[in-house]
Amino acid sequence: MNVTMTTWGTRAIPPVERTDARLIVDPLGRLRDAHGRDVVMRGINTGGRSKYAPFLPFIIDEGAPIDRVRAAADAFFARLGPWGLDAVRLPFSWEALEPTRGHIDARYLDRYRTLIDSAWALGLRVIVDFHQDIYASPFCGDGFPLWTLEDPDPGPPRHDDPHWFFKYIQDAAVQRAFDRFWADEDGIQTAFEAMWRRMASTLADHPGVVGFEIINEPGWGTATDLDAWKREVLTPFHARLARIIQAEAPGALVFFDGPGIDALSSRVTHVRPEGEGLVFAPHLYDPGLITGKPWSGMAPEPPLEAMAEWRDRRATPILLGEFGVGRGASGGAEWLRRAMDVIDQRRLSATLWEHSENENIWNGEDLSVVDIHGQEREILDAYVRPWIRALAGELAGPTGGFTWDPAAGVCEVRWVQGSGVTEIAIPSRRFPEGPREVDGQGEGFAATWDPGRAELRVIADPGAEVALRFCARPAA
Repeated sequence: MNVTMTTWGTRAIPPVERTDARLIVDPLGRLRDAHGRDVVMRGINTGGRSKYAPFLPFIIDEGAPIDRVRAAADAFFARLGPWGLDAVRLPFSWEALEPTRGHIDARYLDRYRTLIDSAWALGLRVIVDFHQDIYASPFCGDGFPLWTLEDPDPGPPRHDDPHWFFKYIQDAAVQRAFDRFWADEDGIQTAFEAMWRRMASTLADHPGVVGFEIINEPGWGTATDLDAWKREVLTPFHARLARIIQAEAPGALVFFDGPGIDALSSRVTHVRPEGEGLVFAPHLYDPGLITGKPWSGMAPEPPLEAMAEWRDRRATPILLGEFGVGRGASGGAEWLRRAMDVIDQRRLSATLWEHSENENIWNGEDLSVVDIHGQEREILDAYVRPWIRALAGELAGPTGGFTWDPAAGVCEVRWVQGSGVTEIAIPSRRFPEGPREVDGQGEGFAATWDPGRAELRVIADPGAEVALRFCARPAA
C-alpha cells in the first residue's frame, strides 16, 4: 500500500484526533462529536463466543493470565481497522460477572476492561452491552446468573439447541424466569440495578466507552399483549435504568432495544423512554438468512426506513445493534448490500452480528465474519465499503446525498458544508489502493487521502455545496 498522503486542492488536511469516544445527541436526534460533526458508528459485535466460558470472543485457555488476554485481544481487534470499522458492541455476561450473589468476579471484570483497553488503543468506540438470550445458560441461553432462577438445581450450561429462540414463547421455565425478573421476585431486578451501578461506575471514566446497553433482547415472560407490555413494563424499566447508569456515568449514552421477535418485523412499535442521551438499538434479521438458509424474501428496506422515520419523529438516534447472515446463506450478500445502502443513505449507526472465533458454535448459529482460525469470510465483502464516518455539514439530494456502486467502484457524496472536516472511511481490506479519480466541486474544496488511517478527509468553505466523486476499486 502507498504510505504517502495525497492531497487534492490547495491544502493538506491533518487528521482530527479524538481524546475520548464520547458523543452527544443533538436536538434532531443525531450523534455529534466534540467538533460538532454528524457522526455515525459502524462496527461489529464480538458475539457468539462471548456467551459461554471463558466469556471472551476468541479461543484462549480459561486460566490465561491478563497479559495473554491483552495480546489476544490486540490481534483480534486489529482486524477491524482494515475493515473500516470504528465501533464494537461488546457483550458482557452477568453470569460471569456475579456467579454468586453479592460476589463480583474481579478476574472477569479485569478481563472485560482489558478488552475495552485493547479496542480503544486502536480507536474503536465501545458499547458495553449486557447480553442475554432466553435468560440463562441451562436453557441453552446466556446472560443471567443461575442464582436468579427459581430452581436451585437448573442443570448444566448448554448451547446445543438450534431452535433456542422458540423458548421465549414455548418454554414455561424461560417465561417464569422473566416473569420473576419483571416482578422483582427475590429482589432479582434490584440486584440487576446494583450490578449496573457497579459496571457503570467502574467504566465511567474509560475514554473508550461511548455508552451502555441496558439489556439485549429482553423477554416478555407470559405477557400476551406485547405492545402493552412494552409501554407498561419495558419502557419504564428502560427509563429507570438509564437514570441509574447515567448517575454513575454522566454524559454516557444509554442504548435500549426491544424483544428479539421485533427483529423479524417491518414495524417499529417501540416507545421512547423518558430521559436524555438515549439511543434506540433495534435488531433486524431475515428468518432464513440468520440460520444459513436461503433468503426468505423479506426486503430489508421497509424496516430500515421505518427505523429512520422513528428516529426523525422522536429525535432519538438509531443504532442497528444486530443484523447479519449465516455462513453460506444463499442471497445473503444481496440482502446485506441492500441493507447497507439504506444504512448509508439514512445515516444509521450499525454493528453487524458478529465477529468471534468459535470452536463450538453457539446453538448452531454461525454468523461470524471469521472462522475458528480468524480467516475472513466472503460476507465481509458486502459489509466493508466506503462510508461517511463524520460529516461536517448536511447531506443533500434524493438519495440522502450518498451513493455507492460496488460494481463500478464509484462513490458519490453531496453535502452542504458546515464547520470542520468530513471523514470518509475507505477500508484498506478491500481497497488497498485507496481512492482514485477524485473529483471535488465546491468553494474552497480540498481533500487528503491518508492511507495510514484509510480515510479521505474533505473540507470546503462554510455554506459551500460540495459534490465529491471518487473511484475505489476492490483488490483483485
